[in-house]
Amino acid sequence: MSDTAPIIKLVLSDMDGTILGPDKRLSPATCKAVEQLAAHHVPVALVSARLPAAILPYVRQLGLKGPCAGFNGGVFFSPDGTILKSYRFPPEDVTALLARLAPLPVELWFQTEREWLVGDASTALVQREQNLTGITPREVAELSSHDEAVNRVMVCSEDTALIARLEAELPASFGGRASMLRSAPHKLNITPALANKGDAVRELAQLYGVTPQNVAVLGDAPNDLPMLSVAGMSIAMGQAPEGVKAQARYVTKTPAEDGWAYAAERFIIPAALSQ
Repeated sequence: MSDTAPIIKLVLSDMDGTILGPDKRLSPATCKAVEQLAAHHVPVALVSARLPAAILPYVRQLGLKGPCAGFNGGVFFSPDGTILKSYRFPPEDVTALLARLAPLPVELWFQTEREWLVGDASTALVQREQNLTGITPREVAELSSHDEAVNRVMVCSEDTALIARLEAELPASFGGRASMLRSAPHKLNITPALANKGDAVRELAQLYGVTPQNVAVLGDAPNDLPMLSVAGMSIAMGQAPEGVKAQARYVTKTPAEDGWAYAAERFIIPAALSQ
């Protein structure tokens, strides 16, 4: 580590493709690394595109004690599930999104602080997401009739080129009112503008009583780019796209190679011990 390296006092981690292995489990090496960080008084928090219910089992397995974030920073919650802060779309923005996306050959899903809503729960994409998160969606006849606050709109398609194009083109139609980033090649996450992982770093740093410069972050996907650009230490996973790696200070191994634990031992703990 160089003399100018930040002193790390908090670790924020993405989940899928980062702290979770290919089997969507926490490896023994990763769990041990989190314990070692705790022994050095460095808390770990999860920052994921998932809804809180799909994050909490891992929070509890890791024994995390402080706030975490779902929906890319759209909702902040404590380990007991209490919602601390939530960004929701105004109804007119949801209406505008539906009008823009309804003619396209994509699946649209709504997510709130507590549930996942779909028009058809039997599709392959819904089944894939259910297997990934362990969350069962609620099927509704018309998403447009849903009158509860929406935290996230998900646009999904096997046509990954279409999803990439929408990520590039849609923001111009919404004048900075929404954040639109892919969490996977087939999934575009649309959240209120402040619901992004860069602002999540700032919010969680404040909640933990540190500065963003004292935060280490780990991620692997385009929706992790905002937090990689804000934190004092940024680490990309080994399988991350080149564009993500280019924005990180360090690149670790893949999840299958226990890249999270390697990053903790090689980069984060030495920076924590310098305090």
